[in-house]
Amino acid sequence: MNLEQTIEAILFASGKPLSERKLGEITEKKAEEISEALDLLESKLEDRGILLQRYEKEVALVSHPEAAEFVQKVVKDEEQGELTRASLEALTILAYRGPMTRPELEQIRGVQSSMILRNLMIRGLIEQKEDMRLGQATYAVTFDFLNHLGLKSIKDLPDYDELRGHTAISDMLDQLKEPEKTDENQDGEKGEELAV
Repeated sequence: MNLEQTIEAILFASGKPLSERKLGEITEKKAEEISEALDLLESKLEDRGILLQRYEKEVALVSHPEAAEFVQKVVKDEEQGELTRASLEALTILAYRGPMTRPELEQIRGVQSSMILRNLMIRGLIEQKEDMRLGQATYAVTFDFLNHLGLKSIKDLPDYDELRGHTAISDMLDQLKEPEKTDENQDGEKGEELAV
């Protein structure tokens, strides 16, 4: 797979804008190589249903403006239709264990979850937080989520304390910390622990 195809796959999976610098870090390529690959990808997508959107040094894959009428129908269905079993599963995990990063959610679910996170954000049930962990943004349920369930606090969820502290889930999340444990500071202090 060439660099242009790799970048296309990364942007598709991300579902959000990424900086050219971040693409360089992920692919381990120089800035000039990233820029050339983006130019090539942009030209290849000219007559397609998706476009490469560029703003300053950030890029994203977006739907073509001429398809907006049809895309809005899909988004409306996503906002108003019933939640899928997978969406309910992700929402439950975030409610009991959030905020958490996408890799943490995927560690528990065992499957890729970027589209589910996107759909839950479109519905206003979760939000992306500014606090970062392991180089990733975290996700948490929103006030709208609490309103939908008629809860005063997230702690009013059934068996909240028991399920939040479930050892099997903690063990799964600890597996993501393993690389971090070897990354000690020079003075012997360990990196930040996951706050889940």
